[in-house]
Amino acid sequence: MKSEKSEDLRCLKDALMGGPGLRAYAYRAAVYCVDCGRDIAQKVFPAPGLPWMQFCDSEIIPQPIFFPDHDVAQHCDHCNTYLYGGIEK
Repeated sequence: MKSEKSEDLRCLKDALMGGPGLRAYAYRAAVYCVDCGRDIAQKVFPAPGLPWMQFCDSEIIPQPIFFPDHDVAQHCDHCNTYLYGGIEK
């Protein structure tokens, strides 16, 4: 039988992996495309010994950005892919 904690972490990981409307991830004051954000999330998740509530912090694990709106064009901090906002050039 799975422990309640491991089930909570599985649900949290599923939520962080995105869904409809996912356009980017925020992590450590940067914005990443879905592919780069998921790569980072796979490397840092699960962070041993952290309370699950700390997974809501973009300094700990990439946070999904759904249906974003921004006046300035945003690009992936890793691969420089256009993400959203402004006028794509």
